[in-house]
Amino acid sequence: MSFFMASKRESISIVEDSDAIDSYFECITACAVGDDGGECITKCIEVHLKSQTD
Repeated sequence: MSFFMASKRESISIVEDSDAIDSYFECITACAVGDDGGECITKCIEVHLKSQTD
């Protein structure tokens, strides 16, 4: 029974990680390629890293 619980927790962690990665890529995909694109990508990175520490 404890093996099942550990596997379930690991599965939840994997899903949360892939959701965070998907959100990050959605964010950087929405950024413009021009001059403001660098600032936008920087903001995406900040938001992504902040969500990892919460």
